[in-house]
Amino acid sequence: MAENVTVELDIFSGVPNPAWTLRQAQAAEFQRKLEALPQASGGQIANNLGYRGFVTRTSAIAALVQNGTVQVTQDGETRYRTDSGRELERWLLQSGKPFVDPETFALAEREFSK
Repeated sequence: MAENVTVELDIFSGVPNPAWTLRQAQAAEFQRKLEALPQASGGQIANNLGYRGFVTRTSAIAALVQNGTVQVTQDGETRYRTDSGRELERWLLQSGKPFVDPETFALAEREFSK
């Protein structure tokens, strides 16, 4: 059985970000997709205003998914993976469509055309 995965669309400052929990099948798919990403020697996660990607959490792992970079922290150790084509990031956005208001969803979706 897949572990619960919570997803947060990191887009707002000063108000709560939209968040949801993946269904069991989605959680299993997310974990497969994450593990399939190639390891990277390093990476950088921006902390700018506006869209900052996704924060995902399980009981043991936190992952920041942003602009082709995935920062995975587990047991106090941080590693990086490459999300070529931002496939995982796009998948996470689609998983949140029922939980994110249409205006915020469209704002996040525009980030992929930049």
